[in-house]
Amino acid sequence: MLLEALQNFEWYNEPDNVVFRDKELCVTAQPQTDFWQSKHHHFSRDNGHLFFMRENGDFTFNAKWEFDVQQAACQCGVMVRIDENNWVKAALIYDNPERPMIGSSVTQNGYSDWAAQDIAKNTDQILFKLRRFQGDYIFSYSLDGEKYIQLRMVHLLNDLSEVKVGAYVCAPSAQPFEAVLSQIDLSKEVRK
Repeated sequence: MLLEALQNFEWYNEPDNVVFRDKELCVTAQPQTDFWQSKHHHFSRDNGHLFFMRENGDFTFNAKWEFDVQQAACQCGVMVRIDENNWVKAALIYDNPERPMIGSSVTQNGYSDWAAQDIAKNTDQILFKLRRFQGDYIFSYSLDGEKYIQLRMVHLLNDLSEVKVGAYVCAPSAQPFEAVLSQIDLSKEVRK
């Protein structure tokens, strides 16, 4: 990952601690950060850290996160975002350090859902693929970089032609969370 390739990326809620290394980006998520909207439970948080670019049309976005789990509830993943009330994210989440999960959340009109499944206990890296194809968003993940598993396909009701797409990290607990973004790229070539 070369710095020149990152020139079109921006931060939404830039974290205090970001270090650009040779071919990676080390990010420390600040405590009490998350992307979640629940009008029913009167809980809203839109302060997670998103490293994104603005994109139109169909695309394929790839990101690879590496990490050492430090506390419960930490997350790193990918997101497509319209605004604070409309977005989709897919992430690795350690709600319980002994039981990691891969999950996804769709937020539409200010309401978030959550769907998750268990993955291998000693997972310390994860690759994501996010495709936008004819108005649908298809999220997939891989633990080995070879076999990708589709996690979710969704159509956003309030979709726009230009969206923010990128890699996100957050630490909903009281402790910070450090993760390394070692791959990030976007291609206009999209396959079904």
